[in-house]
Amino acid sequence: MDSHASQQRRFPAVAITAVLFVLCIVAVQFWVAKLFPALSGLVRINPSLVIFEIPVQLPSGIDMILVPGLFFLIYPLLILIYPSRPGISSWRQATQKTGSAFVGLLVLLFCMIAGGLIYYLVQDHLPGNIRNGINSFGMNADIYLPYPGYETIHLRGSTIIFACFAIGMWICIRKIKKEPGMPKAVRLTREQRMTPYERMMQEKRAKEKQIIPGRAPAGRTSATNGTPVDIEPGTNRPYRSGLSRLCYNKPVMTFRPEAVNYMPMANDLASTAN
Repeated sequence: MDSHASQQRRFPAVAITAVLFVLCIVAVQFWVAKLFPALSGLVRINPSLVIFEIPVQLPSGIDMILVPGLFFLIYPLLILIYPSRPGISSWRQATQKTGSAFVGLLVLLFCMIAGGLIYYLVQDHLPGNIRNGINSFGMNADIYLPYPGYETIHLRGSTIIFACFAIGMWICIRKIKKEPGMPKAVRLTREQRMTPYERMMQEKRAKEKQIIPGRAPAGRTSATNGTPVDIEPGTNRPYRSGLSRLCYNKPVMTFRPEAVNYMPMANDLASTAN
């Protein structure tokens, strides 16, 4: 038997997520945007790379409504078709993996916004050469919103945004790679873990502890000083100190000597003749 066949197949979550996200961007740009013109372009982000202070615009922006909507519509279907862990229902895997991917992408977006906000707060306190060095390499982004007065938010601070993007991407990858956990088993109580024999012995000990007030239990008598003394079954002899009631001396079988093939002696024969 091939050892590779018995090994559990791993779900390539990161690769599938990256490829699917790019395909969703292309599909929205050339097809989905025409089906939903009212939603197309309402919220959009345009990232750009900066190399030696030269901005390089990406081919197209990312629609923040249609692209995530299409992605989270197709991604659970792929998990239902290709489950990664046996023993867990496909719906549970699809729910947990989709939730992890949503949290990861949301963290990535917030990290980029946090990087632009950090640079916006500290840029006036930095020397000119440091600002030029920060803006010479990294990435920038422009966010377009439908709110009056906040139509465009420019995220600047190339190196800082790139560092925050790397941190967000690391968190996003960890979230996407996270496998769905098994449901927590309910911990059994001590009584539920007991075997039938242990339960029987516990009930027996509980019955032995139930002493009727004013009456000595069966198999026990009281000494002159009021101390209970165990009595052997069938006799009036008390137990020896330190012995259990189940341990007592009682013969199993009594042998009685009998004469077999008895031959009388000569004197006995003579006396019998007289």
